[in-house]
Amino acid sequence: MKYIIFDLDDTLLNDRREITPYTLEVLEKVRSMGHKLVCNTARSQSFARKFLDQLQPDYAILNGGAMIIDRDGNAIFSAELDAAVTRQIIQELLKWTDTLSVQTREHFYSHQGQYALQAAIAFDFDKEEFPYPAQKIVASLESAEKARQIAEKYGLAYTTYLDGNFRRYNHPGATKALGNRNLMTLVGGSLDDVIAFGDDLGDLDMLREAGVGVLMKNANPQLHGQTSHISAYTNDEDGVAKFLSSYFGI
Repeated sequence: MKYIIFDLDDTLLNDRREITPYTLEVLEKVRSMGHKLVCNTARSQSFARKFLDQLQPDYAILNGGAMIIDRDGNAIFSAELDAAVTRQIIQELLKWTDTLSVQTREHFYSHQGQYALQAAIAFDFDKEEFPYPAQKIVASLESAEKARQIAEKYGLAYTTYLDGNFRRYNHPGATKALGNRNLMTLVGGSLDDVIAFGDDLGDLDMLREAGVGVLMKNANPQLHGQTSHISAYTNDEDGVAKFLSSYFGI
């Protein structure tokens, strides 16, 4: 039995943020062969809901590894920053940016109503004391050095997205790679039995640790050569499904 673990954006989803009928068909065939489907995304449960409903994955690793849910939506793992530490990090970030958001278990909060497309709850971090533990904090910081210093000061897991200055901060026990490891511990599986797909910096460690790690063709060229496989296809060409079709002889 293999665990098929895939990122969503720019990996399983095409450029229109859709899962094609062909990809859904291949994934169902793979599942019918006895393999497990796992979504591993930086998205929250609410922001990934549409795709989780379509895929009905056996497990979903959310918020960059901060939470794992089973097929029924039950949380089986969580790693979050306590409320006091969350407030300290927010105040530190506000010295350098006014573009930030916080994801809790249940909701997504953005500074003064940013990120409307993610159905975010507007929260004025400048004027209100944020009361909840965070699973993920994302901020736009031009200085990579300053972003790194903040991560080190609070002992955070830290990722920079390739397409800009957005920095993601998580509990040190919450990364995509740790999400895979934690899931394998929970289910009694092995990373050797994982086939993982991704496209961004935050995916690299999970791809390297997997039995088969597949970097999408559309990933930034600086990431090529750092995993065991590079897909012959992009996310907009059903790259995940075509790799699996070839791998399993579908």
